[in-house]
Amino acid sequence: MAARKARDFAAASAFLVPPALWIGVLFILPMATMALLSFWKVVDYNIVAEWTLANYERLIRPLYLGIFWRTIKLALIVTFISMIIGYPVAYFLARKTKRFRLTLLVLVILPLWTSYLVRTYAWMLILGTNGAINQTLQALGLTHEPVAWLLYSDFAVTLALVHIYVPFFILPLYAVLEKLDPRLLEAAKDLGGGRWRTFLHVTLPLSLPGIATGCLFVFIPSMGAFVTPELLGGARSIMIGSVVAQQFGVSFDYPLGSAMSLAILAIILVFATLFLRAGKPAGAA
Repeated sequence: MAARKARDFAAASAFLVPPALWIGVLFILPMATMALLSFWKVVDYNIVAEWTLANYERLIRPLYLGIFWRTIKLALIVTFISMIIGYPVAYFLARKTKRFRLTLLVLVILPLWTSYLVRTYAWMLILGTNGAINQTLQALGLTHEPVAWLLYSDFAVTLALVHIYVPFFILPLYAVLEKLDPRLLEAAKDLGGGRWRTFLHVTLPLSLPGIATGCLFVFIPSMGAFVTPELLGGARSIMIGSVVAQQFGVSFDYPLGSAMSLAILAIILVFATLFLRAGKPAGAA
């Protein structure tokens, strides 16, 4: 008996130790390092191990608070637009089509096969002063000069992020909608529920977990985005991800960058809690 328990323990350890080491080395250790650095300071471009709250005090200055607010606002807008676009697509794929479902799913996933950077540069070509949209508008006589606000603006950043992340909303929601028991919908119709009442009182509540998951998959990377804001937003649309990248790559102010990163993590955890609570179906434990 003891030998069997020892073998079971050894087998369980062999199975669990590699992922535990992976998480510890690539997640827990870097996070602990950032947490430690956030309480240190920089003197003459050298990190000094002196405990201070100065880095967190700098985060509540109007400059950084404004950047944090712009980032949260844009991430929420991107999430909302992705939901408005993604829900009908996921619903159509899961409930309204069977013959071409696989083909349409491949079309949804297809943009993910292209590099994130390539897609961002593509939007630069589309929205630029000599881009496709401006050339079309001038060819139709709708404008006499290029529209400057299309590029290097919150509009450009929002448009590109929605295009990049909307598949991450569609896929988890599709997985939930596709598994809905059709007998529930038939029962609602038998009880006199029309198409819209059935959707509002049966389909929509049961799809809330998929909506919550999709919102998380869009909101989290939108909060940390820095490549797209750098290329499409410029100085007019600075997001906190770009500021963090500057602290680590340009200013070499690792303590401030670590404090910003932990602040982003805290904000994401707050919104993740809200999304998951909102995505819990009525009556669920």
